[in-house]
Amino acid sequence: MGKKAFIFDFNGTMVMDSYMHETAWRHYVEILCGRSVPEEEFKKHVHGKTSAMILAHFLGEESLPPQEVMRYSEEKERYYRKLCMEHKERFHLTEGLEPFLDEAKAAHIPMAIATAANLANIDFYFAHFNLEKWFARKQVVYDDGSLKGKPDPDIYLRAMETLHAAPSDCVVFEDAVSGVLSAHSAGAGKIVGVYGDSSRELLEETGLVNRCIRTFREIGVREICE
Repeated sequence: MGKKAFIFDFNGTMVMDSYMHETAWRHYVEILCGRSVPEEEFKKHVHGKTSAMILAHFLGEESLPPQEVMRYSEEKERYYRKLCMEHKERFHLTEGLEPFLDEAKAAHIPMAIATAANLANIDFYFAHFNLEKWFARKQVVYDDGSLKGKPDPDIYLRAMETLHAAPSDCVVFEDAVSGVLSAHSAGAGKIVGVYGDSSRELLEETGLVNRCIRTFREIGVREICE
């Protein structure tokens, strides 16, 4: 096989949970700023932005201390997790992902997760989806406050280091344009766009994805490694 390691974004890639995240952010920022948020403002200042950037905008601050960002973010994430449990029909691993991960594990392909989720959400995902079947905790790079968010390459560079893999040997699975840009800047050898919960057109317009899929049933491990 040509490529030797897989790195997965989580939200919108391994699980299609945009509805819960967007609902939680809209609910939370409207509480924070005491007004309804127009769709255009929401798209401009929430979609693809880090928690720090979102909070700074809606609180009218240039920046916030990291501890404040973590406190506010966790309040929002608690509401998000509540929504996930209330909408279990929406909260499941992407179609075809489990057999794909099983196949990759059987082929001894190192795998990591690179996500903007915080530690509380990582614990939640491991408990709910039994992710330890495929990933050790040390193979999960998450928002611990020490990394720049996507589209900066930091999160993917750390995931590559975690796997002891050369960037050119890594296949990255991403649903967001900012994530595609991050993976490309990190030197990923191949980028697979996952558009079940996002826009195929926007992913393809980057000119950086090697292939786009809606579900993991559309690909096999050996095929994606070639």
